Amino acid sequence: MRVHSLYKDFFKFLERITPQADKWTNYNSIYYRPHQEFLETYFSHFPLIDFSNLIERVEMIKSADYSQLKSLISVCPPEPLIKKAYEKCKRIVSPEEEPAVYLILGFFSPDGFIMNFRGKPVICFGLERFKDFKLLRILFAHEYTHYLLNMSRGEVPADQAFKWLLLSEGIGTYFSQIAFPEYELSDHFLFRRDRLNWCQENESFLRETHCSRQYSSEQLIDIYKKGNPEFNLPPRAGKYLGYIAIKKNLEQNKELEISSLLSSKMSLLKMNL
Repeated sequence: MRVHSLYKDFFKFLERITPQADKWTNYNSIYYRPHQEFLETYFSHFPLIDFSNLIERVEMIKSADYSQLKSLISVCPPEPLIKKAYEKCKRIVSPEEEPAVYLILGFFSPDGFIMNFRGKPVICFGLERFKDFKLLRILFAHEYTHYLLNMSRGEVPADQAFKWLLLSEGIGTYFSQIAFPEYELSDHFLFRRDRLNWCQENESFLRETHCSRQYSSEQLIDIYKKGNPEFNLPPRAGKYLGYIAIKKNLEQNKELEISSLLSSKMSLLKMNL
């Protein structure tokens, strides 16, 4: 598995920042242009970003803003952690094709995400918000699961989009728990413990909200992402239902393999929430 450490060139750009230096010229020559194909693909997911406001963001950069991250990476580089996590994950489910991993700094990137690049899914990590890498192995296992699902057979019907969201997030949580059982369950959900407690205490309410026919698939996806303050429903709580569904099905059907769920979209969608 190859890890593309694009952030290293970003750090080279930071070293060029001086009162006299033209930030955009250096950013463009050191970071953007060498990785233009990837970054253009990445920025295409943000329709409000164009060159004018990208230049504005670059001009606002201060080297000191990244000093904590540079110190973290100097003592705990992410590449070995990711490679060790991959070795653990592929012993559970081996991919037909090894994933590529991109470590970037993109101003507003999620901590971990999957992006299609050159016609294939790749695993990406935006490093700007990391204060430590304690959960990086869990994040990798979760995104590795999404990578396998992206590579799996079949297509997700439009009317199954919300069910797919819950089950794919649920199996990502379940898979990381198998790979790294030493972590707290709340860590695998990437929740604080109090939010997991809420989900466990309000499972019937979650099921009533997310599994009823009261809302359209689009409305449910919006509720999932944002939560609903009116109902005191936190964001992404629905992934708990997906996790419970995966866990129960695999525990009750001993012949069912997690690898089969990750190799076929239809196999996963056949599960009941």
